[in-house]
Amino acid sequence: MNTFLQQLITGISIGSIYALLAVGYALVFSVFNFSNFGFGATMMFGAFAAYYVILGLKLPLFVSILLGMAAAGVVSMIFELVIYRPMRKKNVMRVYLMIAGLGINIFAPNFMLQIVGGAVKGFPSDWARVTMTVGSVNITRSDMLALAMSIALLALLWVFLYKTRVGLGIRASAFDTRTAALMGINVNVVASAVFLFSGAAAGVAGCFYGMKYSVYPAMGAVATKGFIASTVGGLGSLGGAVVAGLLLGFLETMIASYISTTYRDLFAYALLVIVLIFLPGGLMGRQVHDKL
Repeated sequence: MNTFLQQLITGISIGSIYALLAVGYALVFSVFNFSNFGFGATMMFGAFAAYYVILGLKLPLFVSILLGMAAAGVVSMIFELVIYRPMRKKNVMRVYLMIAGLGINIFAPNFMLQIVGGAVKGFPSDWARVTMTVGSVNITRSDMLALAMSIALLALLWVFLYKTRVGLGIRASAFDTRTAALMGINVNVVASAVFLFSGAAAGVAGCFYGMKYSVYPAMGAVATKGFIASTVGGLGSLGGAVVAGLLLGFLETMIASYISTTYRDLFAYALLVIVLIFLPGGLMGRQVHDKL
């Protein structure tokens, strides 16, 4: 029982990282009908920003995470402004936007590899590595912080979407961007807000992944798990993204613990294929066709 509880805590911690990434994928897809495969790069930049803020400026962990989140949000907005927006204005097919995202995801790690090298860097925070014992279960502070900040960020996103004018514009654009534009909604402002929030979520995920494991240029590869969670939950469904992210983290941890770590990734991709075969709209999504 103690082993199960320990793995449950670990699964929730990893699942919260997947959930943040999945929400970012779902948010972009819900408005623009394409999956932003540049999230891995955004996540990596956020983690490195927090790493160097702690190492160079000696700022507290929480402040460093906020700055890493801000850096990732700005990087995401730059990607949208420089790459995605010109392509959208040319009314290209959505598949070309996804290909551009894949290009970002290949270019960015190689760029960082030339700048900082390929060495794996431990996250410079002794506070995050401290282990607390609750009964017979050991919980690191980083796991507790990851869960708390994930919940807080998701709650903030809900307030933003449902209680602000920009959030209303995002929800209107999710139904039809052309009609929203005709009704006076500035789609470019909506795009900036969507990429800012989704990038910030990816940055937070990168910080917690770096705390739990390490920081290195290729760490953005884990963002693929966020895409899997977003697809399983239902592309465009924020609630589905959160549920599927936590579920995927839990199931992966249990498989690694009770069967073998070699089957963890195999299970994740098998789950994606099975869901696409039997529930193409995902667990909580619906069939959505490209509107353009």
